[in-house]
This record gives sequence, C-alpha cells and structure tokens, in this order.
Amino acid sequence: MALSEIQDQDDHDWENDVADQMSVLVVDDKPQNLLAMRALLADSGLEVLTADSGPAALELLLTHDVMLALLDIQMPGMDGFTLAELMRGTERTRHVPIIFLTAGSQEAQRSFKGYEAGAVDFIYKPVDAHVLRSKVAVFADLHRQRLLLAERIVEQERLARVNALMLSALSHDIRSPLSVMMLNAELLIRQTESPSLQKAGQRVKAAATLLGRQVDHLGSLARRPCELLQVHPVRGDLATLTAQRLDVESNQAVMWAPPEFDRVGDTSGDFDPELMAQALDQLLMQAATHAGDSAIRIQVDGGAQRSLMLRISFDTVLAPEASIHLFGGNEPVSGMSSAQVGPGLQEPERVARAHGGSLIGVSRARQGTMFELLLPRLQAER
Repeated sequence: MALSEIQDQDDHDWENDVADQMSVLVVDDKPQNLLAMRALLADSGLEVLTADSGPAALELLLTHDVMLALLDIQMPGMDGFTLAELMRGTERTRHVPIIFLTAGSQEAQRSFKGYEAGAVDFIYKPVDAHVLRSKVAVFADLHRQRLLLAERIVEQERLARVNALMLSALSHDIRSPLSVMMLNAELLIRQTESPSLQKAGQRVKAAATLLGRQVDHLGSLARRPCELLQVHPVRGDLATLTAQRLDVESNQAVMWAPPEFDRVGDTSGDFDPELMAQALDQLLMQAATHAGDSAIRIQVDGGAQRSLMLRISFDTVLAPEASIHLFGGNEPVSGMSSAQVGPGLQEPERVARAHGGSLIGVSRARQGTMFELLLPRLQAER
C-alpha cells in the first residue's frame, strides 16, 4: 500500500472516530417534539441526547460532551434563555453552539434576548426538516474540523519535541571531535614555521569555529523550536552593536579578512540587544561561510526617519543549494513585514519579525549576495 493511501486511511479512521464522539443535545418539555427531533436527525450519524427540562439537560452536560445544543425557549420552570445563560457561565459548556427552537413570533426583541443569552441561530416551529439537517450538518462539520485540527496540533508538538531531542543529541555528539580539530589546528599554527602550513591551520581553525557556531545554532533551535520570541527593547545603537559583534567574530577567527564597515546617519533605535546580537552573529557567520575570498561589506543605515537598515553584502554568487538553504524558494520583496527565508536564516528572521521588522536576501549574477535587515526605529511605532 502506498504511503498516501496509508495516510488517507489514517485520516478516514480518525474521521470515523470523530463522528463516533459527536453528540447533539435536544431539550424540549414535550415528549412528541423530542421524538420528532430524534427521527429527523436519525440519519445524521450523530448521537442524539434528549432532555425534557433544563435541570435534566444540565445533568446530561455534566457527563457528555456535545457539539451542539438545540434548546426550546418556552419550557416550564427553567426556560431556554436561562439554560443558555447557565451553559455560558460554565467552563465545560461555554463554547457549545446553541440554536433556539421557538414557536413564537420572529420579533426583534425576542431575537435580541436570544442572541444576548448566547444563541448562534434560531429555528422556528414547525421545524423544516431540510433547514434543521443543514444547520446541524454545518456545526457538525465545524466541530469535526476543530477536533482534527487539535489532533494535528498535538502531533506537530510531538514531532517538534522529537526534533528538538535529536538536534540536542546531534550538537552534543559533534562537540567532542570538533574540540580535537580546533586543538590540533592551534598546535599546527604555533609549532610550524611554514607560512603555507600556518595559513592552512588558520583555515582549519576558522572552519571549525564556524562549525561550532552552527552547533550552537542547532542547540538554540533545540531549546526553542516553535515558541514566540519575547522582545525586551531598550534604547541602543545598532551600528555600535554591529561593530561589537564584528570584533567578537574577528577574535574567533571566523572572518577570513576584516570586513568593510560603514554607518550612515543616526543609527540609534529601540531593540532587544541580546536577541539582536544573536541575529547579527548568525548573519555574520553565514556571510563568512559563503563569501569565500570575497570582501564582506557591512552598512548600518539610519538615514530613514522611522527605520534602521543593516546590509551585509559580498560579490560571491551563491550556488543554487546554498541559495535555497538561506533564502528559501521565493523571491524576496524589500519592505515586507516578513519574508520567507530558508533554514539558514530562520533565527535572525524570527528576531527581525519579533521586532516588527523583516529580513530578506538575494544572490544574483553580477550583483553578488546581500542580506537586508529592516527594523522600526521605535518599537512604539510598530
């Protein structure tokens, strides 16, 4: 059996399970009306629960989950409005859709009271079988979709946890041989007098440093695979922070050569310095990884009144697989509130989006490669 057929079969089985779980509650003080409603809904595939009073309905709701309640308005003792208000006041039944059954006139005041009590619709007696079945089918489909969505969410969360565990284990397993690589590269640099071997050792050390940063990135993904980032903005200077992160990258021998750095205008603004430092580190690491021997140019532009722009560019044109890894498959558009990126830029793009900004990138022949990070200058103007 093909995988798609297995998936279709799983979906079919799950939908059958969902149908088995769905119940509709009918409340009416007249037995003949309850009997008629049972007959009208007999072919719906739903479990039909009936109650002849408000108190009896509340008892059923304590032990049954219902996807829809059909309530007669005119009942002795507790009428339909009162029952609906009690249902809305209880957490267990607060979100159950309610349709009122009434033989009264379609006056505005009565309808207003019904909707105020929590009704989503009215059905007027004598009940039209087609109208009843159609409305019940709509709510049954909505309930089925909610259950399916809840199941999918649970499955996605389970897969995210498994993925996080695998990433964490992988990053741990890589660190030991990586440490050996860096130690031997450092020994080669210190002990050899050959310029070519020293340069080779520096290259190995730089490559191992880059790999170590990628491992740290994997660890970051493992710790927060799906959660939203919490931004704590303070007043700062984006150009100053960028220069500080450049010093860190250079000290770790990540850059093959010192980059060209330029600042334009007022580069102060509101941002979370910790998150922005992480985003800058990722962008600089990707630039160092893919620029090769090409010079890296960095500009922080504060010329716009309401925004700050960080551009990182180099002349190297990315190979197709590297471009997909960084930018995804879609052509980015400057100024978008968010743009699709590939896994290589996922973390800095999340940081930009959490600040109300965007991150895009392009790599074209004769133009080279560019990352562009756009941030609102003031978080209050997001």
